[in-house]
Amino acid sequence: MRELGSGLNAAAAEACDGTDADHLRAPSWPKVVAVAGRLAQVIVANDLKELAALHNTPIHGL
Repeated sequence: MRELGSGLNAAAAEACDGTDADHLRAPSWPKVVAVAGRLAQVIVANDLKELAALHNTPIHGL
């Protein structure tokens, strides 16, 4: 999360007029996308582990 925040801050600093389009043209934007992609993979993996754990846990009273 810190790395994503740093990347977003860098892109914001490089965005001259602060528009979305300007952020997307920032030299550091590809790093933001890469970091966000890795973070998304971690989040999905953690969610899948939690779902699997819930699925394998007996529900009492049913």
